[in-house]
Amino acid sequence: MTRIFFLFFVLLPFSFFGQLLQDTQAKHAITTGLDHLYSYEFKEASQQFSTLRSKYPKHPVGFLLAAMQLEQQYFPMKDHAAIGKQYVQLLEKSYSLSFHLYSKNEQDLEAAFFCAASLGFLAGYEADNQNFFKAVSYAKKAYSFMKIGLKNTENQAEFYYASGIYKYYRISYPEIHPIIKPLMWFFEDGNKKLGLSYLEAGTKKAVFVKNESLFYLGYIYNKYEGTPAKALPFSLELIKAHPNNYWYILQRAELLSLTGNFEGADLFCAQLEKSKSPYFIGSAMTLRAMREEFENRNLNAAESLYLKSLSYPWEERFTKDIRGLSYLGLIRIAQKNGETAKARKYTQVAKEYLEYKNSLIEFSRITGQ
Repeated sequence: MTRIFFLFFVLLPFSFFGQLLQDTQAKHAITTGLDHLYSYEFKEASQQFSTLRSKYPKHPVGFLLAAMQLEQQYFPMKDHAAIGKQYVQLLEKSYSLSFHLYSKNEQDLEAAFFCAASLGFLAGYEADNQNFFKAVSYAKKAYSFMKIGLKNTENQAEFYYASGIYKYYRISYPEIHPIIKPLMWFFEDGNKKLGLSYLEAGTKKAVFVKNESLFYLGYIYNKYEGTPAKALPFSLELIKAHPNNYWYILQRAELLSLTGNFEGADLFCAQLEKSKSPYFIGSAMTLRAMREEFENRNLNAAESLYLKSLSYPWEERFTKDIRGLSYLGLIRIAQKNGETAKARKYTQVAKEYLEYKNSLIEFSRITGQ
């Protein structure tokens, strides 16, 4: 249950619209700060966000942006306890300020969405740290504000992303995890086709959530639709604009590998290997192993890299499925080598990591399960 809350709310962006954008200096600080943030220029981003907090001490914008920076700078947050406390404080301050604005005017859509975003990030953080009661509490509060946005999607371009994510995941997630279907009465109905169309609109019409729309539209086409080739144009737009963003580098490397362009993925794998993050390094090894297996036909080298990738940690959002790709590779290699017991061992473990549509199809095909 907490995972579904996590998916619906932690992916919510902070949406900016209304009276704040009437201040040209504030708009410039936000757009400049976001550009620095997505480019991993954290010092410069921090300066812009600090300016916003100083100029708008009673508005949540600066606090929420600062929290977003910490999320990317210290990914995954669960590995940084001290920073995590700072992150929670920023989000709680953001929610307190936004709720104060909302309580004064319940027609204030800007305030409602700052409430939803602040609570959503808090729910995701608590779920990551296994604090499920707190996660559920935050998520329920967030949903009440999110419903306001769902009713106003086509009136404001910055709503397209959050509404698109909701409409799509409301259907797709229970399809993969039938156990949660009895809990879904709590949520308004979804529509996958409409969700995708909202995200498409977000990539073209939104300003502040354009990058999120591009990233998660590609993510959905790869993971849930099983069409990684459709994700490539969105990934390309992101990587051109922000070539140093490791989330975007990882997505690009994976999509190119899954579509058989291992040579194109090579540059991005090299970038991941130069990072200081064991999550990105381990993922790069999986993708290198795929090249050895499928392009070079070197099963020994592929097996070695797959096994080495498993010595690195994984996290829920972006690298869990890549770990599943390693186990699929090890199953295939063990089967080709006639190592039945080893294949059976990997088959049992692989089930914990597989959620990609194509991975699930292949798992069923090669294991009969």
